[in-house]
Parts: sequence; structure tokens; C-alpha cells
Amino acid sequence: MARVLMLVPTMLVLGLLSACRASLEPLMPTPALFTETGVDPMAHIPEDERWVPRRVYYATTRDRTSTRRAIDYGNRAGEQLSMGAALVGFGPEDMSWADLQAATLTPGMDGRPPLTINGVFEAGRFPIDATAAEAAQPNRAGWVLENIDQAVSSARDKDILVYVHGAKVDFYNACAFAAQLDHFMGRDLTSVAFAWPTHQNIFAYGVGGDVGRAYHSAPALATLLEVLASDTSARRIHVLCWSAGGRVTSRAMALLRERHADLDHHALQEKLRIDTVYFAAADVPMDQFLEELPAIHEVAGEVVVTQSSHDGALASAERFMGGGLRIGLLHDDAVSEEERIWLRELERLHVIDVSRGADDRGFDITGHRYWFNHPWASSDVLLAIRTDLGPADRGLVGVTPDHPSPAREIIWTIPSDYPDRLRNLAVVRDGAPLREWAEPSPK
Repeated sequence: MARVLMLVPTMLVLGLLSACRASLEPLMPTPALFTETGVDPMAHIPEDERWVPRRVYYATTRDRTSTRRAIDYGNRAGEQLSMGAALVGFGPEDMSWADLQAATLTPGMDGRPPLTINGVFEAGRFPIDATAAEAAQPNRAGWVLENIDQAVSSARDKDILVYVHGAKVDFYNACAFAAQLDHFMGRDLTSVAFAWPTHQNIFAYGVGGDVGRAYHSAPALATLLEVLASDTSARRIHVLCWSAGGRVTSRAMALLRERHADLDHHALQEKLRIDTVYFAAADVPMDQFLEELPAIHEVAGEVVVTQSSHDGALASAERFMGGGLRIGLLHDDAVSEEERIWLRELERLHVIDVSRGADDRGFDITGHRYWFNHPWASSDVLLAIRTDLGPADRGLVGVTPDHPSPAREIIWTIPSDYPDRLRNLAVVRDGAPLREWAEPSPK
């Protein structure tokens, strides 16, 4: 079966499997990390690997919907976690590598090539409530895990990135985002899209139905992370979640801590190897997050939370859905002074306030999609996951606490001289590609 799965890209190129969408996601705007430094994330890719489409793996709790010509996953919530591979196309059918390279380096949002799913191959599944040992059995997800491990072993970077999407999107969206994040990280690591069953309308989320689905999918994400650690040779496993995907991720991390309650942070790192957990514009109620944060902090190597003062989606969620303040929306009075002192003691927690310093920069970083639409914000996403650099070394500036004890900086901002800091980083890291990307070192 593993040999069969290795043939998937060829099968997909031949068009034996296909899928289409009415609405396509364009390639995200080029991060400032590349436009400001001249670094080309594709330049180091060997000639024999310069293939425009990109394979990503997926794990989904959506029910499978199949026809004689295609595999897809709809909006029905399943009791199985299905795993496989998807081939994501970049641009039109005739897009060349040179065309993709030019589009990758061109700033702005106009004329971005669309992303498509050119094929899907399911290779295994296991019950949502399965243990890691049960999930990894050959008649369940063992074959696809073997293939993921082969991908990790042959990759230049031995890390895995798991992307957890937000509300109001479909299976295609999860795979497309995993692919383009992977693309801008130099196509050097192995990406997995975790697709949970949200509908394509905000009503289903706003009335609470899809919120329940998010939490119902959390055990499956926790098990996925366990089997990626136990059955692959991945050096580190990163999780990037957006919006409602933060609810899935926060709960999954708490479950992992609960499942391994006898292990301390060092032992959890040895066993699970979960490094950066990045909450981008997350729609997680503050009370829930503070309750689960100690567990997340124990499991992860770094916890990053981004906040904006002008995120309309999160403001609407607070106003109409209940549940209190959200961690992705900036509030001066979100936590008490006692909680602030406690948060500063969490040495691996970093909060990035993307709105602070707007007057000095001449612009604010706003909206719900800023983490990939704004070239400055997306640059930190890439650097936080793709390198071993801390916030200061990534070009961010810490906000000194009002009270000197404890005086650890927990809130970070993107300063007005951020482009200069990126250019200096490129010089320090030997240009294109950044040496840290080509030769990552453990944290």
C-alpha cells in the first residue's frame, strides 16, 4: 500500500482523480520577508523537484463524498478521521515553474494565481476516539503514516506543519492553505491539513452548531499529533491554527496533556515533539484559553497568540455568539493584574499585538485575515514556524511590563523599522535561502 501511495502524484497528474471548486483561493500576498530582502524561497529547490503542483497530506473528520470520478469530503460530521494525500495546483494548467517563481516574488494582491485541488487519494481512516496505537495499525492509518514518514525522511527540513482552518470553509480551503504555507516556507517540510466539518456559512457557526463540531474534532487532532510523533521521524511538529481552528487546537492540546499527565514538559517534548503552536486571530474565548493554557504551555515548545484591535469577525463573535472576550481581539482589560503576573511566568508564551505601533508605522494591521494577507504579519508566521528564532531575533520588539517584577516581556509588536530588521536577518542568515531554513537547528 505504501508503494501505491507513492504513485499518487503520478496518478493525479494523469487526471485519474479530480476535484473542482466554484470559488478558488488565490496565492497569499508575498510576505515582506522576501520582498524586502530579495530572498527567493524557491531558488534553492533542486531542478528535479521543480514541479508546480505540491502534495500535501490531510486528516479530516468530514464524511467522505465520492463519485466514480472523484473523492471529496462534504459538510457532514463523521465519526472517523480519514487520512490521505491531496495534490494542490498553483495557477492555470499551463503555469510554468518560472511563472510561479515570478508570482511568488511579486508583491501586492492583484493577479495572484489561484490554487486548485487536482486530486485526492484516501489511504486510511480510524475512529475519532481511537488511541494512537489503534490509529497507527496497518489496516487503519498505518499506510499513510508510513508515507508521511518517507516524505519527512526525504525532505530538507524534517519538521511537520499541521494547519487547522477556521469556520465557514470547506475541505479544499484546508488543503489550499496548507499548500501555500508550505510553498512560502521553501517547500522544505511536510504539511498536513486538518479539516474539521464546518459549513460554508457563518450562521452554522454563529448559532453554535459548528462550534460543537470543532470541539468534537479535538480528540481526533490530539490523536493525529500523537501518531505523527510516534510513527514518523519528524524532528518537530508545529501547529498553526486560525480563527475557530483555535478552539479545536486549544482543546486538543489540553487533551494531550491529560493523556500524558505523568510527564513533565521535558518528557512531553521528547515524546510528542510539538514545538510552535501558533494561534492566528483565534476565536477562542479568553476564559477557556486561560483554563487550558497551562496544559498548552507544558506540551508546546512555544505558544504564539496574535491579536488585533480591529478584527471585525472576532468583534461580531463576541457580540452575537456569547462566550466572552476572544484571545485574538485586543482588549486592554482582558485579564486581571493577577493574571498578567501569572502569564509573565509562562516563559514560552508570546503575544503579538499587531495593532500596537500603528501611528509610528503609518498603518494598522487589521481584519481577520491579516496573518496571511498582510506581508509583515505573514512574515512572522513563517519565521516562527520555519526557524528556531525567538521573537526578538525575528525582528519583533517587546513591550516592557508596567511592573518590574517579573519583568519578562510577554507582549511583542511589529516595529516601524521591521523591513530593516528583516534585511539584517537575511544578512545574518546568509541570504537566500536563509541558512536557518536550509539547516534548521533544534531549539
